[in-house]
Amino acid sequence: MMAFKRDSDNDGIMDTGFKRFKQIFLYSDSEPNEVLIGLLHAFILPVAMLEMGEPSLLFQILASGVGFFQLYSVLYNGSLTIRKIAVQLATLVSIATCINYFMMDMLNGSHFGWLLILIFAIWNLIRVTKESLSKA
Repeated sequence: MMAFKRDSDNDGIMDTGFKRFKQIFLYSDSEPNEVLIGLLHAFILPVAMLEMGEPSLLFQILASGVGFFQLYSVLYNGSLTIRKIAVQLATLVSIATCINYFMMDMLNGSHFGWLLILIFAIWNLIRVTKESLSKA
């Protein structure tokens, strides 16, 4: 078995990788993720909730509305203020979705994808807030 030794070159690669990850996380464009989350909330989430038994019609309508609002804010409006509101609402919907799946003991298997959507929604919130603060 071959042993790997640490040397200064490997440490430099790890530092570079972490710095690149941090740069991507803090400064890259969040709009593609905003579009994806908007599509998922507008079209997929209301249908996915049907497997919970008796889903809340109000939550289905709100989730879909938030998804359409996010799509509007990214694709048609573009205003940072409107995008920030849309991202905040999408994060709330993502939190509520994960809580609902967890309470129904269904946050497993492919439903773990909603947890990933929550992570991206929070990332979008951090990114858009950072952009908003830098322009203020």
